[in-house]
Amino acid sequence: MKKKVLRGLLPVVLAAAWLTGCGGEGDIGTQETQTPAADEAMSAEEDAAEADGEAASGGDFLVGFANNSDTYNYCAKFRSYLKEETEAKGIQIMVTDAAGDTNVQNGQVDDFIVQNAKVVSAISNDLDGSVPALEAAKTAGIPYISFLTQVSGGEDYEGYIYVGSPNVDAGKAQGDYLCEVLPENAQILYFTGEPNDQQYIDRKQGLTDALAARSDITIMDEYNVKNAKDQGMRTAEDCLMSYDVIDAIVCQNDDAALGVVEALKSAGRLDGILVLGVDGSDDALTSVKNGEMAMTALQDARAQAQAGADIFEQLKNGKNPAEIEDVYVPFKIVSSENVDEYLQ
Repeated sequence: MKKKVLRGLLPVVLAAAWLTGCGGEGDIGTQETQTPAADEAMSAEEDAAEADGEAASGGDFLVGFANNSDTYNYCAKFRSYLKEETEAKGIQIMVTDAAGDTNVQNGQVDDFIVQNAKVVSAISNDLDGSVPALEAAKTAGIPYISFLTQVSGGEDYEGYIYVGSPNVDAGKAQGDYLCEVLPENAQILYFTGEPNDQQYIDRKQGLTDALAARSDITIMDEYNVKNAKDQGMRTAEDCLMSYDVIDAIVCQNDDAALGVVEALKSAGRLDGILVLGVDGSDDALTSVKNGEMAMTALQDARAQAQAGADIFEQLKNGKNPAEIEDVYVPFKIVSSENVDEYLQ
């Protein structure tokens, strides 16, 4: 089993430090990469055309990357950074968008292999559903790099490498924050993503583990809002009519949290209800700055992309993938106390 490497580790203080902030972050990219994901995203057809064009141009070492969905701000940002960092090393990369469809993504990985990619990679869409893509890479004898999310059986293939952030820590950070700031006998709601996506399973585990320190905090209910802004907003609107007391709404990503903020603002209920997210998207950072969201756990997309490009380069130079360690990039906790350090 590979050793796990922490890259860019910064200490995270989870008690009184919520009031004093934590360490800063370097440049997170140009203005172009910070535009909304919907504006940046290309259609699946455009992606296919791009991939075909790049494959046709030749090259001795070709990498394929199948994005989970360009509609998610973080995924779009990561895709942009990965392409930039990889090409800066003189490595050719094909990029596609699965638009959240596991079968489409598996087919894109198959296409990479047909086009003689030396490495395939993805923000793997589903813990179990992405297994066919992993198996295809294994059959072809080429490495499979899974960013952000794990794939079942990856530990059994020496060519499987994981790069991402420890999602249990994101949930734990949210839970520790709530334990510090919530009043006695607080009642909260939990808005989640897909239940079979390992990153969201881990985020929930981290949250519940941390909340065990405060037996008086009650999770009244859990709703699958698919981490979408519109569903987060609609579900929050319904919940405001269903629950007399809500002390916090905890979301598993920033898009859903931003939807919750819109619902609370429209209802005049933003004061007194904490909204928490994960990812540290540009819009979420602005919301924290404006006193709307209480906090977000920022994933360092640039550091993750740099780690991925470094792995591509090692593989290009002939390193055995079994000797390349998994990379974990710590979350960076952002609240009103330190948000200015992350805004560009």
